[in-house]
Amino acid sequence: MKRVLLLGTLVCSSLSFSQSLMLTNEPTIGQSQSMFLCDSFADTYPAITGTGVTWDYSNIAYYPGITKTVTINDATFDPNYASYPTATTTIDVENTLTTFYHSDANGRVSPGFVFTEATFGELLATFSVDEETLVSYPFAYGSSLSDTYDGFLQFDFNGIPQNPTAAGNAYAWIDGQGTLIQPDGSSLTNVIRYKLIDTTLTNVLAFGDIEIIRTQYEYYDVASSSLPLLTFSRIIIQQPGGGASIADNTIVLSTTQPTQIVGLDEVDAINFTIYPNPTEDKLTLQGEFNDDATASIYDQSGRILISLPATNGMSIDLSSFNTGMYMLKVTSNGAVTTKTVVKK
Repeated sequence: MKRVLLLGTLVCSSLSFSQSLMLTNEPTIGQSQSMFLCDSFADTYPAITGTGVTWDYSNIAYYPGITKTVTINDATFDPNYASYPTATTTIDVENTLTTFYHSDANGRVSPGFVFTEATFGELLATFSVDEETLVSYPFAYGSSLSDTYDGFLQFDFNGIPQNPTAAGNAYAWIDGQGTLIQPDGSSLTNVIRYKLIDTTLTNVLAFGDIEIIRTQYEYYDVASSSLPLLTFSRIIIQQPGGGASIADNTIVLSTTQPTQIVGLDEVDAINFTIYPNPTEDKLTLQGEFNDDATASIYDQSGRILISLPATNGMSIDLSSFNTGMYMLKVTSNGAVTTKTVVKK
């Protein structure tokens, strides 16, 4: 059995220890909370680390009417459980990411996760050869770990099942302890921030060697809740070493409702409206367009997904798209207007 490398020292003051991630304050099966979907371009404050720091999210905006439910489930009831037979529990972020894990007094260990992505659909990362350690208990400010993992990916690409090998490295820290100013302006003191970065290397048909980088920030007040108050999750699929991006997905969730709303409509260089937005299936464009006008849908990584001539009253079918944010760009006679589209 491999040995997890503990990189940091555990700060054992009574204050720090009270804000430790431990087996006794892990979330339990059946717990859930609804979280507001926030602006994915919000600052993650990577440089704000240490004790006595302040993370100010009072200006973060959200998408009204859009929430994600985070649920702790029994892994044996998950439809993908056969791929994760050692797991006992899942953390499920609605229609986005399901992380499988099992725990004991030593820490939390994951045999993999399921990620829903526009290019690859449902992507299963199964670390069946060597599982990934996420937390070594107790995990408080000053604690950190490094771990390796090894297994396979499962997904369909262009209708062809893929199952390449995948291996990587994980690093986790409690990199800060201090005050969290929440999106509603209220403040919580003695909050800790958990940070995870894992990088998975694999080879995919038509793309060659790629790396999947997952970066996670989670803010906790474990004295009041075992679930995070605020989370940032970003998964990048790219060529190794920071090459061309194949996909770049970010989701920001908050338990408190922000006071500011994301502006779905930008200043118009071309005068048109879109509705309904958010939408579950079809998006309608209303406006006057020149004969050369085009309407294009892009994902967050900048890849074009649809391009059509823009006409008044036209409908764009988004029913096959995954839940998330997309960009609608209309061009005409050298002018460009971009609007954010939310697919529910």
